[in-house]
Amino acid sequence: MFRLAFEDRHRVFLARFAGVYVPEDITDLHGVLTRFVAENGPVHGLFDYTEVEAVAVPQSLIAHHASIPPISPGYERVFVTPLRELYELARAYAVQQREFGNKEPRIVTSMWDAYRLLGLDRPNFRQIS
Repeated sequence: MFRLAFEDRHRVFLARFAGVYVPEDITDLHGVLTRFVAENGPVHGLFDYTEVEAVAVPQSLIAHHASIPPISPGYERVFVTPLRELYELARAYAVQQREFGNKEPRIVTSMWDAYRLLGLDRPNFRQIS
């Protein structure tokens, strides 16, 4: 399950995941984000896994998605992954992205670090559906 928000001033799309992280989260988010960028232009991506309690995503799905070019090339993607298992999945994804010639996402363990990387000072995220 995930919730979405957008910060207009810095053009940051935020996806917050909670509960069990499952394959549908990945595929559903990819579709939503693709449509959002088509309608609104490229954005930075902030993916917050702070509220994820368990992971049920196979490594093969991570490898498949790593082969897909970023939806907003040249824009930052930051993953917030305090759970060790998610951190390791994110690292594997980042390495595979780099091997496919794409800019790898940045991985941090706190939202504070993510905000710092994206230059967010008092962001004003508004919920989107």
